[in-house]
Amino acid sequence: MNEEIMTDARILKTKRNTRKALISLLKIKKYDDISVKDICEEAGVSRGTFYLHYKDKFDLVQQYQYEITKEGSKRVQNLLHSERHLLYYHMLNFWNNEAELLLLLISKNGSPYIQNQLKEMLQYNAKVNVFPHIKVGPFSQQEQHYFIIFLSNAIFGVIQEWVNNGQQETPKELSEIIYKIIPDALLG
Repeated sequence: MNEEIMTDARILKTKRNTRKALISLLKIKKYDDISVKDICEEAGVSRGTFYLHYKDKFDLVQQYQYEITKEGSKRVQNLLHSERHLLYYHMLNFWNNEAELLLLLISKNGSPYIQNQLKEMLQYNAKVNVFPHIKVGPFSQQEQHYFIIFLSNAIFGVIQEWVNNGQQETPKELSEIIYKIIPDALLG
């Protein structure tokens, strides 16, 4: 049992180190220019160890994205009935404190593929969690589709701009900005 716990701790440490390495590298290089070799050197792990846990750098990102999305979705569900400005604040705070890699992946150095996946996730969440509370309408299916695209891309664009500008505003300041630019007349 003790050996199993030690193995689990080593696996967690390796995964944490490879993620930290990718974070460090994304601050200075584009995702497409980062190799597995770069990640391994930065993390201080062998390529063999890397490949025990990941197929490639994309698999590293996919596993991380899955874990963060799962945790973020839980938090959104817990906050859905909160006031909108609290929802915005808690989500930005979560991304800022616990999802630094995700934020870097949507930056100008990030991955266009990951950016598109995140947009799709935002669109899905907007459709399921936001659209039912929209105060304007009625909307046809086509209008609903484009409204969801508009809203999710707008929020994505604001967050991406925040990251690309060095996150000069605190999550609280940015959440207040988002709250002001999405009128109460639109959302409940």
